[in-house]
Amino acid sequence: MSLDTEQLFATLDAMGEEAVRLKLAQGVFASKRKIDLVQYWLSQRETKRQSIKKPGSSRAPVSKMDAGNAWEAIQREYDVTKTGFGKKINFVGDRFKRTIIFRDVQQAYVLANSGFAKPAVILAGSVIEELLRIYLVHKDISASKNSFEGYINACEVNGLLKTAIHRLTDSVRHFRNLVHLQKEDSRRSTISKATAKGAVSSIFTIVDDL
Repeated sequence: MSLDTEQLFATLDAMGEEAVRLKLAQGVFASKRKIDLVQYWLSQRETKRQSIKKPGSSRAPVSKMDAGNAWEAIQREYDVTKTGFGKKINFVGDRFKRTIIFRDVQQAYVLANSGFAKPAVILAGSVIEELLRIYLVHKDISASKNSFEGYINACEVNGLLKTAIHRLTDSVRHFRNLVHLQKEDSRRSTISKATAKGAVSSIFTIVDDL
């Protein structure tokens, strides 16, 4: 096994299966060779899980950091529990929508901490955008346009976000727009791990202000 392959597998181990499948679906693994290696890694994980599964037990082992234990890590890092976050977003009444939001928050956290900044910022930005949209509906407020920018402006005009939090939300939108490959024209515009973690943190900061 080559050094590059070992490093790739180590990265995939740190991410966990759910995050890896997400990135694979997003087309993040560009080259055919890398896609083949990722698919091989997934097949090996499935084989290993099947081989160690005991009768009467359907619980599979989890990696060091994956979506299954992300909320424990989130609580340690941000002092935010899944239950507490759920209470903060009680304006999201649709059960399925709440499930999606919980899932995307934990996956954004996993990706950010695994060094996959772009997909982490995409997910974090999408969560914030959807939360703002639902909150405006909850408040019976119409945005000038159905977009991240439109939701931010509507919140600002109606005094729903403090100025500092508005800037934070706007920053997430700005960095999410930078994830397109054609806009990564320099190191300056490339999203860092710190920025990705900041975007995830912004979810909790903004929810506290709604």
